[in-house]
Amino acid sequence: MKDLIILSVFVLFGIIATAFSMIKPEETSSLKSLPSINIETLDGKSINAENTLKNDSPTLLVFWATCCVPCKKELTAISKVYDTWQKETGINIVAVSVELPRYADGVAPFVKSNKWDFDVYLDVERKLMHEMNAFSTPHSFLLNKAGEIVWDKQGFKVGDENAILEKIKEII
Repeated sequence: MKDLIILSVFVLFGIIATAFSMIKPEETSSLKSLPSINIETLDGKSINAENTLKNDSPTLLVFWATCCVPCKKELTAISKVYDTWQKETGINIVAVSVELPRYADGVAPFVKSNKWDFDVYLDVERKLMHEMNAFSTPHSFLLNKAGEIVWDKQGFKVGDENAILEKIKEII
């Protein structure tokens, strides 16, 4: 009986997590620009989050985790269209993993196995994520060429990449 209760709790949490990941994306941030907080490169070097932006390019910053199914779907979908998006819009994609420290070593192999060509960083202490009022993954932020946050969304469902591209085109 105890095993059945434990299994039921895990199933319930799975259903709740899936429901939250399907919530309609909406704007949630009140920030105007990327905070000056240090994150790490995949090889362990410290970098200020502001230095992930590229001059005269819009940036899509996505908080994600390897255990997050919608995150993997979003970044895989973006990866498939990244070259086209870059040619059309000059977009800079920045994926910030919020893995717990004990799982952070698995991020680089995960990224490599998925052949993601965009920039990936680590925010294991989740300082950047919390400063940006992102409390779940995936959470995406679109910054214009001046580095100002112009749009953000929580969650991902198949097809959202088209809405993201439309938002990118609106700001260029």
